[in-house]
Amino acid sequence: MKKAFFIILVLISTLRAQELKFSTGRLDLDFSGLVVSSESDANKFNKYSPLKAGLLSAIIPGGGQFYTKSYLKSALFFTAEVVLWITYFSYTKKGDEQTRWFKQYADENWSVVDYAEWMNQWMTKYGTSDAPIIRITPDPNLKPWQRVDWSRLNEAERYISRLSGGFSHTLPFYGEQQYYELIGKYHQYAPGWNDFDRNFIPENVSELKPTPKFKFYSLERGKANDFYSIASTATFILVANHTLSAIDAVITAMLNNRKLKTETNLSYDLITGLNAKVKLKVEF
Repeated sequence: MKKAFFIILVLISTLRAQELKFSTGRLDLDFSGLVVSSESDANKFNKYSPLKAGLLSAIIPGGGQFYTKSYLKSALFFTAEVVLWITYFSYTKKGDEQTRWFKQYADENWSVVDYAEWMNQWMTKYGTSDAPIIRITPDPNLKPWQRVDWSRLNEAERYISRLSGGFSHTLPFYGEQQYYELIGKYHQYAPGWNDFDRNFIPENVSELKPTPKFKFYSLERGKANDFYSIASTATFILVANHTLSAIDAVITAMLNNRKLKTETNLSYDLITGLNAKVKLKVEF
């Protein structure tokens, strides 16, 4: 009686029982070798959307990894994002501060009036009668860039270039990015620096050399460019971090969605007793 009662309990507790055929009428024979089994798809409770994972990481690197419970990779991608944004803002700020500094230095030490006066001296000494002498307003209360006829200045630069060579550029108007670049890059602008020897007026203007302040300014402007270059590199890596994180999140979701199945076998034998087996199947 105990054995029969136990077998009934086993039958009730199983998820699926095989069909039984009582052929002998003897419980000890008919229930011997009874096997009941159940199969479940564990994956249906743990299925991730690759699209959702990719979008999350595209927006916030590490978001898709967090969604798929890959917490270590999520932390790595998110940490990289934070560090890159800090780098971008930090070096952009340094670049802006350095730019303000070198512009101030240029305004205090380079004068377009001095540059124009030197060109007038050169044209008077080596030029022809039709040399485009630059008009300079004598009012000292005006800023240097307000005292010079800029179109005449550019005409004089082209004139000297034709006669002597060495003047390869025309000066952009004050305040433009190229204005601050050229005065610390090309030797033709050396006469505008306040430590230039104004008595040096060679016929061949290619003999002009940079002054100590010219060189110092060039280095300071270069530092600003270096800061901006680092910030620009950070933005490039930021885009790469979003892209790589999104791709990784999609792959991780797809790998986690491999079919995972469990199969449970429960059997009872009158000799060996109750036997249980669990099988784990992973389908790729």
